[in-house]
Amino acid sequence: MTDQQILSDDQTMSILEVLMLGVTPAISVFGVIGNIFSVIILVKHGLHRCSNILLVSLAVNDILFLVGFNSVPKLLYEIVNRTEGFHFGRDASFVLFAFYQLCMVMDYGCGSVSLTLPVLITAERLIAVFFPLQFNQVVTTRRTWCAVIFISVFWYGFFIHMTFYVMLDFEMDTKLNVTVGLMKRSAYHNQNSVAVAILEEAMSYMTIQIPPFFTLAGCIVIGIKIRIAASQRSKLTSSGHKGELSNRTTKMLMAVCTMYTAACGAMSLPTFIPQYMYYSITSDAPSNLGKVLYQVMNIALCLNSSCNFIIYVAMNKNFRSTYVSLFRPRTSRRSDYKKSELRK
Repeated sequence: MTDQQILSDDQTMSILEVLMLGVTPAISVFGVIGNIFSVIILVKHGLHRCSNILLVSLAVNDILFLVGFNSVPKLLYEIVNRTEGFHFGRDASFVLFAFYQLCMVMDYGCGSVSLTLPVLITAERLIAVFFPLQFNQVVTTRRTWCAVIFISVFWYGFFIHMTFYVMLDFEMDTKLNVTVGLMKRSAYHNQNSVAVAILEEAMSYMTIQIPPFFTLAGCIVIGIKIRIAASQRSKLTSSGHKGELSNRTTKMLMAVCTMYTAACGAMSLPTFIPQYMYYSITSDAPSNLGKVLYQVMNIALCLNSSCNFIIYVAMNKNFRSTYVSLFRPRTSRRSDYKKSELRK
């Protein structure tokens, strides 16, 4: 039985409507709100700490990714009228196509930045755990900002270039008896197919293959180091409080990286089962089952971009206290902030 027999066109469209108009937006709205709170709280705690810079950058890119992923032009193209295409006049279709491309850069560009930043988070924690005395000399705020900016410019530029792979063409829809604007591979894409294939393979390695393996290995090594340090510190109680705070930060960041690794595992499935799953940016004619599984895969990515706020609240006492103080009168906020500063 082929996947076309498993899911008819109508069944596929109904499932996609539920996922794209219900499940994914609900997750994304929560994620955007949570990440906005994360940015506010982390900025309040100060960007003099490199870990806060990385987490703020991660939250901002997660927000932009979630907005781009759930963009109106995308929903109009893929869901409205239960067939793909812009069912509008030529001028309106070209405007929607331009916004679609912009949102695509936000979707894939910011998503790729979010998939790369955990490598920096892991590296920062590895240095903090294994070279604590040299940490402030090696990891500085300036170097951290430079690394974040470099990664962002690289991925935004990468996907701006990919917008030239697609063009808008118009065809007659015989079922609806209207002219429909359809996105197709451009002449630029077809003339540079070898280079395009190399770039897309490189994209796969740089986002969902190498980074999660590095992050997973780093988390395991850090976990072992923390256990060894904890047993040694139990014999030296005088430095226990400072070590406890450091370990708390490390455990929180490792929880973020663990969730990220799981999401990357879901994202890498098209590499291992391409007959059932695909990446929309690299596939011309995906099957019905592939379309559904692609959206399920994207739900995992949206969850990864939405759950960090929960991790921060659950695992960081200072973050939790600041979050609660946002909903209290100003006098209570000042006292809570002073207590938070004293605990640092």
